[in-house]
Amino acid sequence: MMEKIKMIKLISKQYWPVTIGVFFLLTLYPFILHPVQEQKTSQEEVTVIAVEVPVRVLHKGQFVRNLTKEDFDLYENGVLQPITGFEVRSRRISVPVDAPAEELKIRPEKRLFLLIFNIFDYQDYVGEAVDYFFSNTFHDGDRIIIVTEGNLFPIDTGKGPTKVAKDVKDTLKKFKVISTMQILSAYQDLRSEADNLLMQLRGKEPFNSYTWDHDILRFYRNYERIWADYRDQFITPDFELYRSLIKRLKLLEGEKWALCFLQREMFPKLKNEGPLDREIRPWIETPSDNPMIRTQQLNIKSKQMQLQTLFAVVGNMPTEALKNLFMEANITFHLLLMKSLRPMVEKDFELREVGQDYEDCFRQISFSTGGHTAFSNKVVEAMEDASQTEDYYYLLVYSPKEDPKEKPLAIDVKVKQKGVDVFHLKEFLQEKTLPISIARFESSRKTIKFSLLNYLRVKMEDKLSGVAQVKITLFDKDSNKVFEDTKILQLIEDQTHISISFNQLKSGSYFIIIQVVDRIANRMDVFSRQIKF
Repeated sequence: MMEKIKMIKLISKQYWPVTIGVFFLLTLYPFILHPVQEQKTSQEEVTVIAVEVPVRVLHKGQFVRNLTKEDFDLYENGVLQPITGFEVRSRRISVPVDAPAEELKIRPEKRLFLLIFNIFDYQDYVGEAVDYFFSNTFHDGDRIIIVTEGNLFPIDTGKGPTKVAKDVKDTLKKFKVISTMQILSAYQDLRSEADNLLMQLRGKEPFNSYTWDHDILRFYRNYERIWADYRDQFITPDFELYRSLIKRLKLLEGEKWALCFLQREMFPKLKNEGPLDREIRPWIETPSDNPMIRTQQLNIKSKQMQLQTLFAVVGNMPTEALKNLFMEANITFHLLLMKSLRPMVEKDFELREVGQDYEDCFRQISFSTGGHTAFSNKVVEAMEDASQTEDYYYLLVYSPKEDPKEKPLAIDVKVKQKGVDVFHLKEFLQEKTLPISIARFESSRKTIKFSLLNYLRVKMEDKLSGVAQVKITLFDKDSNKVFEDTKILQLIEDQTHISISFNQLKSGSYFIIIQVVDRIANRMDVFSRQIKF
């Protein structure tokens, strides 16, 4: 019997501009989504009978080889468990030409690559890295997910490596235009704030006004706000979104690799001995016997120190949780660090690297999953090294004593050898359902259509119902935002089909971002693509 499908038609006759940032959102290709009926049956019938725990053992940075099952103890929630399965595995993206003949013959049937581009600006060496990947690494049948600043771009790999590489480069360039506009807007706000403060302070005698500190404090508060917006959009990973992506990846068979192209994040910092710094300094460093003035000076110095602490991004990185996610899906994570070449000449600001914790977070993921880390703008050479780096690990299998659908299982693995570092899956939780998903996207004749699947429904007024927030944004070919709207939808049926018309827009090319949030399960998905009307 066919399932009922609820149709929702949203006719958009007008739009209103709303300031938004670049989403740090992750989603997945339609090929990961199975038919709804098959999903429902699978979710009801599958019972977890085994948990696979990849374990990497290192001594002074080198893999420890030739361990046996007897060298390991595995604990679940503090209780020793019997290891029911044990394998030694070794893999590389590309086998070196001087490898043994038997290794050269081995080629995995299924491979998935997660290409993450966290880049501040698009440089030629980024394009060279893309060309190298599709010329030397990509094989027919490989599955690819392209993510930049958290946005996914569907790639049709059937076009051939050369055409696919061009599509990826064009998409990265296009999106960087959009995100760069956001960055430049932040710079302009900072310049305006600095210029205003400089004008207010010049020509005034220090401490001749009871509220002299208010102007300086207001500048630093606005500086802090602009930095916080930038940090949240471009630096701090959203763990829930990574979890949504990797939980889907976990369902796929075959080898899984992540190549993260990470350009060190840049942000304008106030210059020492710049005009504004020279103007502020007398106000906060001139000795005074007045207790009120000393208090005002201390308040400003405290705000300066607070801003420096915020630049360090301390405590905002979900490093351990992210490491666990990549281990759970058994993804080997290669990190390719690059330096931005974009100059910035300002009288009061200089463009400086920020977010060391952000970089360290991905370094730890790479090290813990057997990946390679390189810091070089010679990205092609770094990719060659990464592709030949061996990931050597032990796969332990055990049968859980508790139901991982009800609560997470705390896992601990000990190795009976002194002086080694052990990296393994720390926690396992079996998802009851897949996160909400956007599927079956189509665009034609100034209309888009797509479906929502896998959302959570609960009893509301004696009937099952879900609630989703759907946000749609369109950019034109010049990267100007031409449409943005958000709707709250009640989801009654197992599937929801949505159709939206854009009759007010001109014919041409557009870039669309669809964000959906399951308000009950607190899960989200996002879809983005270049479309034509």
